[in-house]
Amino acid sequence: MFTKDERGVVEPNSDMVAMVLAVIGFVVFISVMAHAYEIYHEKTLIVQQYDDAVSLAGLLGNDPMLTDPDRPELIDASRVESLDAGDINELKGKYAARYNFSFKIEVPPTYSKVVGTSEELGISASIPVTIKLNEVEEMPGTLTVKIWEK
Repeated sequence: MFTKDERGVVEPNSDMVAMVLAVIGFVVFISVMAHAYEIYHEKTLIVQQYDDAVSLAGLLGNDPMLTDPDRPELIDASRVESLDAGDINELKGKYAARYNFSFKIEVPPTYSKVVGTSEELGISASIPVTIKLNEVEEMPGTLTVKIWEK
């Protein structure tokens, strides 16, 4: 390999290994960057949809169809129980511009009611609410909203 000849002989394949390693490194770098961007984009969409679910939960928590007429910050369990298909369609017509949704109101071990159903994967968000269970009992609970693409 080493000769005492000083004419500078260059072998035709000596740069090939270095070139292949450089190309492989570049391809790996591009694939890692593309994967990182894809994950970032997916997480950004999830955060945006979570914010939409929280906003929808806030709107539903103050909707007159679910709350006590005298105290709009208090969800009335009897009103939730009396919702029929027409009322649910009215709520969806009012709030479901970009997403379909279902929601659950619960006071853990005492009360739980799911309004709407979904077999779709989606994003859920919960907010604390006060629920009027009957004329004399009000308890802290949660309003959980699940949204998914139309």
